[in-house]
Amino acid sequence: MSAYRSAGTRAVLLVTAGILLTQCSTPPPAAEVVSPAEAAIAPLVSIRELMTYIIDPASDGVFDAVGADVTDAGVVETFPETDDDWAEVQRGALTMAEGMNLLRLPRRVAPADDNVAKNPGELPPAEVEAKIAASPELWASHIDRLQQEAMKVLDIVKARQGDQLFDAGSAIDAACEACHLDFWYPGDREAVERFNNSTTTFDPPAP
Repeated sequence: MSAYRSAGTRAVLLVTAGILLTQCSTPPPAAEVVSPAEAAIAPLVSIRELMTYIIDPASDGVFDAVGADVTDAGVVETFPETDDDWAEVQRGALTMAEGMNLLRLPRRVAPADDNVAKNPGELPPAEVEAKIAASPELWASHIDRLQQEAMKVLDIVKARQGDQLFDAGSAIDAACEACHLDFWYPGDREAVERFNNSTTTFDPPAP
C-alpha cells in the first residue's frame, strides 16, 4: 500500500507540475486597446464659455481684417497686407472651424454657477438645452454651416483675395445669427427678418 501511495503521490505531483508549467508558459491576455476616438471625452466648459473665450475672439481675426472708414476724401477700405496680417486671418478661421467640432460634443449651455440668461430676449439656458435636445439635426446643421463658412475663409487666405473677406464675414455673421434665432432668441426672429428684408442704402458724403 505504501508503494501505491508513493506512486500515486508522484503522479499527482507530475500533473500539478504540468499544470503550473502550462500556466507559466501561457502569455497573459492582451489588454483591451481603446482608440482615442472610442474613449469618452468629457467637455470641460459650457457652450457659453466656448463661444466667449474661443470661438468669438477667433472670429475677430476675420471681421477685423477688413474695414471701411468714411473720411473727407471718401471711403477708405483696409485689407490684410503682410504675411502676419494673413496669418491672423488664417488663425481665426482655423480656430472657428475646429471650434465647431467642440460644439458637436454634448455639453451644458452655461456654467453651473452662472446658469441664467445674460441678455434681454435670451432664453434661459435650460430652455436652450431643451431646444437643442429636441432638434439635434437642426443644431448640427447650424454647426455645419458655420464650419463651412469658416473653411471658405481659408481659401481666401490662400488666394490672398482680401476683397472677398467682406462677403465672407457677412456669411459667418449670418450663420451665427441663424443659430441664435433658432435656439437663443426665437422671439426676435420677426424683427430681425423684417430688418433684413428692408432696403438700406448708404451714400458716402460728396467730395
